[in-house]
Amino acid sequence: MQKFTVLIFLAGAFVIAGCGGSSTTSSKTTTTTGASGSTTANVMPIAVNGGPTVGQIDGGIYPNGAFASATICAPSSTTNCVTVNGLLVDTGSTGLRVLQSAVSSLNLPTVNASNGSAAYDCVSFVDDSYLWGPVQQADVTLGGETASKLPLQIISTSTDVPTSCSNGSTMNENTLASLGANGLLGVGTEPTDCFYQGASVCSPSSGLSSPPYPAYYTCSGTSCSPAFVATNDQVSNPVVLFPSDNNGVIVELPAVSGSVATVSGSLVFGIGTESNNQLPSSATIFTLTCDDFTTTFGGQTYGITNATTCAGPGSFIDSGSNGLYFPNATNIPTCPSNTAAGDLSSFYCPSTTDSLSATMEGAGGTSKSASFGVQNAESLFTSPGTESDAALSGLAGINPSGYGFDWGLPFFYGVNLYSSIDGQSTPSGTAAAPWWAH
Repeated sequence: MQKFTVLIFLAGAFVIAGCGGSSTTSSKTTTTTGASGSTTANVMPIAVNGGPTVGQIDGGIYPNGAFASATICAPSSTTNCVTVNGLLVDTGSTGLRVLQSAVSSLNLPTVNASNGSAAYDCVSFVDDSYLWGPVQQADVTLGGETASKLPLQIISTSTDVPTSCSNGSTMNENTLASLGANGLLGVGTEPTDCFYQGASVCSPSSGLSSPPYPAYYTCSGTSCSPAFVATNDQVSNPVVLFPSDNNGVIVELPAVSGSVATVSGSLVFGIGTESNNQLPSSATIFTLTCDDFTTTFGGQTYGITNATTCAGPGSFIDSGSNGLYFPNATNIPTCPSNTAAGDLSSFYCPSTTDSLSATMEGAGGTSKSASFGVQNAESLFTSPGTESDAALSGLAGINPSGYGFDWGLPFFYGVNLYSSIDGQSTPSGTAAAPWWAH
């Protein structure tokens, strides 16, 4: 069984930036090894393998999800630790967010808001799902790099969620079954999860008269109110807390033709800091406005129209989205709502593979053409021989109303994608972060 939900993990306002595992097998194909088989400290293995729900009761294959493992320890401890598998690697969000059930044995210390009470975090996504839970602190090791005293979100099992966080949604993704992962590893372009226009709007020094929401809260019983949180205590991109290799990441996955059972690759830390993370001279750098760039497709342009308000719809690179999602400007046939796999009406179902192209353009004027294919999603999910595949290069669907072009995980296959982090140093000759390149 596949997880058929349109999976777009990207945050909304205020850039509350937000998106190992066991392997799966198939008699049809074998696992492809990524370009980086290194055991170097700044390289962490990732795998598109169906995720941690494979083989579980009521579980299934998570399509186009890149999963990794992290070792999470109580601060300064080398023994009070757990290894958490099945973390979804998400370049469209910022911060580590882990299911409470995965780290409950650690008894991690609480992080307080500026008013001295325990801080809670809310992150909502464009598919109306949300995550809620306390902010705690841990030492987190990814590959051979460690982020000490990292503020992270513990995804709470509680259903007592402020209405300003849930906003009427019932999609509280606080279980393995609903999230399809043991957590999100947000390694996007911002240092903390409350950056907007290069500043932390959740900080007491933001100049705002009241805290923004949905963002951070403090609670008394089941009553919760928005709160300011100091920048250093906000849920943070773990990469920026590494002693080195802390200015960005590279996602390296092999090319996929059609669909295959699993693929393996690497998340490389740092850009231009080691011999294995140099930016090639042939790479095109796309500087970002409001963490977005512009895509021209089907005669329509999807980009930021007002840099002050970050009005869009824009375009973004997001490994946490399991498909390419874009408005149907070229009238691609969509899937039926009543199929053997359920309601697939949010996906595209052309009779044969559509070979398409779009033009990407950065804020600095650089542009590049990108080719992609769109396959019949119903066939990918239900045809014998592909129904158990986790890596689907042609999976695409309709982006929710008001959003632009989401270059999800299928775009990452065969393309090393470099993503720099706002405020961090960049290699000589490159633009100030944030930017992405390939």
